[in-house]
Amino acid sequence: MGNLQRLAIMFRIKPGTEDKVKDLLANYSAPEYVAADGTRMVSTSVFMKGQTVVRMIEIDGNVPALMAHLSQDPNIQHVELELDKYVVEEDRRDASTPEGAREFFFRMGMEHVTTRRAPAGATA
Repeated sequence: MGNLQRLAIMFRIKPGTEDKVKDLLANYSAPEYVAADGTRMVSTSVFMKGQTVVRMIEIDGNVPALMAHLSQDPNIQHVELELDKYVVEEDRRDASTPEGAREFFFRMGMEHVTTRRAPAGATA
C-alpha cells in the first residue's frame, strides 16, 4: 500500500497492577493483521513506566479501516476487556464498538512529531 504510519496512545493504570498489565499486553493472542481493504498492521510495541502505558502501532494503509477492523477482532476485544479492569477510571473506554475504540484513540492518542530513518545503505 505504501502509506506507512505510526500511531501511539497513552493511558494510565491503577497502582499495583503493573505486573498484570505487563503480562496481559505481552502475552495475548495476535489479531488478524490485515483489514478487508488491505490495510496491514505492521507492528505494535508497548512501553511502560510506573503506571503509564504507551502503545505504538505501525500500519500500512488506512487508519480508520484498521481501527474498525481491530475493534472487531476477538483477540483484541478480549485483551481490551481484560485491560479495562486495570485502567484508571478517567482513562477508561468502550472498546466494544468501532466508535468507542475510535473515540478512545483520538482522546488518548499522542501527537506524532517526527520519524527518522537511516538512508538505505547507510554505514558507520
